[in-house]
Amino acid sequence: MQAAKEKVKDGVSAVKAKTKIAQAKASEKAEAATARSHAERELAHERGKAKVAAAKMELHQDKVLHREEAIEHRIHKHGGHRPHPHKHRVRTR
Repeated sequence: MQAAKEKVKDGVSAVKAKTKIAQAKASEKAEAATARSHAERELAHERGKAKVAAAKMELHQDKVLHREEAIEHRIHKHGGHRPHPHKHRVRTR
């Protein structure tokens, strides 16, 4: 169940990142279209690349957070690292 939650959260984060990337590219194109010189177009391109990189980094951070939540859930669910009781005991005489 926890793995399914993790996958859903990762999917939602990926969709958010893709929309941010698309918005960054659209704003880059709009800014490049209104630029008057080649240097302004290059600057718009660099800003667009920076926004895309920021969106990808945010996606990565969200995925790490989801993994941490899943691990924390597993630890609390199973009570930490307790030794598993053995079914077969060794007999002593």
